[in-house]
Amino acid sequence: MTARVTFDAPISGPAYGRGFRVFATIAVLALLAYGARAVLVLLPEPPSRDGWYFLGAVVFALIGSWYFMVTARTTIDGQGIRQSGLIERRTAWEEVRYARVHGPAFSRRLVVRNIAGRFRYYYGGTPELAAAFERIAAAYPRVRA
Repeated sequence: MTARVTFDAPISGPAYGRGFRVFATIAVLALLAYGARAVLVLLPEPPSRDGWYFLGAVVFALIGSWYFMVTARTTIDGQGIRQSGLIERRTAWEEVRYARVHGPAFSRRLVVRNIAGRFRYYYGGTPELAAAFERIAAAYPRVRA
């Protein structure tokens, strides 16, 4: 099966919009500051070694999640759609069964159902990606039986 939509030049951009990334950064900094205050001021005694390990793991997970979110990129090209991040998502055009655009204007996402029945969500943080999502959704409408 050939692709129903073609892109002459690849379209790529951040997966999440600037406002969303700024909000996430502020939220992570606030959580880290509150966590530091809780450890230094509110705890009656220092945590045990296991407590420090757990706290370190939580901080590592928080910073890692934030990093992958603010650096994630979505790319649409002749091969298909892919999004980098903690877990890279890929869908080739031959695998797309149908697609639709979902979510509020500040956080548009493309929902793709592949031929195996799995749903994949791709986020677009630029107007160019949002326009490409609309083109893809128009090219792969949901057909009701």
